[in-house]
Amino acid sequence: MTRRKADVFRSDLQRQFQSISELTSYLGHADAAMFSDPAEWHRNLIRALADLAEAAQQAETTLCVNAIKTKSLTPTEVSRAARITRNAVYKRVAAEDK
Repeated sequence: MTRRKADVFRSDLQRQFQSISELTSYLGHADAAMFSDPAEWHRNLIRALADLAEAAQQAETTLCVNAIKTKSLTPTEVSRAARITRNAVYKRVAAEDK
């Protein structure tokens, strides 16, 4: 990976991490602000947790694909770290190439 590509990758990943951080912060605020209305409290926390899970999944997929493409990790090492099958690793890489 060239230095330029590595910088772009890190910048993109840092944006994803910032999004995760903001969602985590929002969870704390929503918990405190909406506690008096149980329905709204549940709705907001469920939405925020779903968004957080999606953001974390995207970041994990990005890292997995990058680890394979840069040969930083083998597919077996990626599958163990991500707690997924090797077949899932190959599918992620294939999906990213499309």
